[in-house]
Amino acid sequence: MKKLILTLTICFVSAVASAQGFMSFYQLRDIVPQTSNFQPAFIPDNSFTLGLPTNVGLTIQGDVKLEELLYKEPGQNNFTVNFDVLNGVALERNHLNVEADVNLLHLGFKTKKGGFSIFANIRSNIDFVYNKDLVEFLANGNSNRIGGTLDFSGSTMRMDAYHEIGFGYARKFLGDKLIVGARVKLVTGMYHASVQEDASFRLTTDANDYSWQIQVENGTVNTAGLDYFTNSDDYSSSDMTSFMLSNDNQTIAFDIGARFKPLRWLEVEAAVNDIGKIDWTEQVRNYNTEDTEFTFTGINLRNQDDTEQAIQDSIANKFTSNETQNPFSTTMARRMYLSASLYATPNDRFSLLYFKRNALDQMPANYAVSYNHRFEKFVVGILGSYRSENSEMNIGANLGTNIGPVQLYLAMDNMLVTNRPEQYSKADFRFGLNLMFGYKKWLKKPDIVDLDEL
Repeated sequence: MKKLILTLTICFVSAVASAQGFMSFYQLRDIVPQTSNFQPAFIPDNSFTLGLPTNVGLTIQGDVKLEELLYKEPGQNNFTVNFDVLNGVALERNHLNVEADVNLLHLGFKTKKGGFSIFANIRSNIDFVYNKDLVEFLANGNSNRIGGTLDFSGSTMRMDAYHEIGFGYARKFLGDKLIVGARVKLVTGMYHASVQEDASFRLTTDANDYSWQIQVENGTVNTAGLDYFTNSDDYSSSDMTSFMLSNDNQTIAFDIGARFKPLRWLEVEAAVNDIGKIDWTEQVRNYNTEDTEFTFTGINLRNQDDTEQAIQDSIANKFTSNETQNPFSTTMARRMYLSASLYATPNDRFSLLYFKRNALDQMPANYAVSYNHRFEKFVVGILGSYRSENSEMNIGANLGTNIGPVQLYLAMDNMLVTNRPEQYSKADFRFGLNLMFGYKKWLKKPDIVDLDEL
């Protein structure tokens, strides 16, 4: 039981999130070339762009605030996970996620009718869905469900890490009113772990004799690449490096997007990213528990030196499990963006944005409204986002510069977290540095100031 609680605690602490979606970063649009990772129809303003491996993004979002998860006893220095408080605020279905991206390389080239890019990214995700009964069990065991059932079905977990290299192209049509973009990429999976989504576990406690009736169905955990961590002594460091760089866990994936500006003041957009599935064939492990239903009436603890271990062994002996090495496939976590923008002036834009990521079933969507103003050398904006699961509002901001060949940018979906992080369940930021050349080449002649005439 301690191992179970420790594992779940690590999941809670490391993943107090459900992907915010880099929505504030998305609103930097054509100013920052890395936005094409989310909307392939974005075309940078520059003739040539070199993205250095300093472009990093991290998003954290969940249904639980940090102060509702961690607790420090008065006079103590150590924090502990407070499942009692967590049980009081938990929803019937809760979502947690951590998503981290590193842009290793971005080469962008602009043409008269569009642009193309070459890119390389490393991406990792941790997704966790847990229901109210699981939190109830962690807080109180089965003491509040005597004569009832604790149903953990629907609680599941998934984590992925992979790198991708690819090519993107966007082109203008209908006199620049329509822009269509697509990207194709080779995806190589580095590690994976997931609980089978239709797995179920139920615990019923009899009101008369307090016996447990336990039901388990579809109890399978699939992993790939984790053996390098769990049995690291069996491998050299070069083995792990070689596996991470190149292995047979590969697929071809696609991103598609479009922008349409039917009126001077109106633009609508849509993008779907990560269309594909990864075939996990190398370094795979499947941990399987056969479908089981049994009643546990207790054991005789007399003459037992380790009573806790005796109880664990007695329950474990009721399960039939095995380990296999069968290949499996997972659909990539698709990301969808829908946006509508109103231009009060050519440099003032108001936008509505919808984002949804489907790493696991029934992941909630995010909504945002934003305003951006574009100056000659930079663009700034603010964003307000909302997620209906826990009705929390967030205020974000973004800044993208275009000063000479060096570009700096920063975007956050919740800038308030920098002041009192314990009071929020969401954090999101993305920053980076690019080298950009040929900006004035694509400006209209009247927009270029001749300094000699001043």
